[in-house]
Amino acid sequence: MTTESGLLERFFPTAATARGAKALAAFLFSIGLIAAGSTLWSVGTDLYARHSWPQATGELVSISEGSSAASGRASRRTRYWVEYVVHFVVPPAECRTGMTDGTDGGLAVCVGTIRTRSTQSAAAAGTWMREAFRERSVRVLYDPDGSDIKIAGEPVWLRYPWDMMLAMAIWIVLFGSAFFVMRRRVRMVEQ
Repeated sequence: MTTESGLLERFFPTAATARGAKALAAFLFSIGLIAAGSTLWSVGTDLYARHSWPQATGELVSISEGSSAASGRASRRTRYWVEYVVHFVVPPAECRTGMTDGTDGGLAVCVGTIRTRSTQSAAAAGTWMREAFRERSVRVLYDPDGSDIKIAGEPVWLRYPWDMMLAMAIWIVLFGSAFFVMRRRVRMVEQ
């Protein structure tokens, strides 16, 4: 008898307890897979946009920090983000942000707002505000079929929630392993 088998017998002595633990592990594993799928969808659509949307020359007009502190949210945790207001020049029919600031040689000076992902750290948002873009001149990606815009050179650490992605990976490995161990325990008990 191995130590692993002894521990499993001690904590899950019957097939019913092992099946219950297996069901719980399967439920938590599936929650992790759903969250990972949602994140993969977001990353995939972002990568698609960065490779297929047209680009325009733009200029950062203002950079500000925002927070959820005054929004009256039910959560006690304040979220922080950085908003960039950018002007970019496109043909008038391609400006879909809903705001323009005049024309430039027959082209519309389109105005758009880009928001970073949110964080619970005011210090991180402050760092993003100071360090993300050293130059005011940027390349802007704009959705030809909608009003979304992105900054082409936006750092990858600003685009994706790396801390959440790591937590999801740990969650999936932990509860996926627990599911397979419990499945094995059910088979052992039922033999």
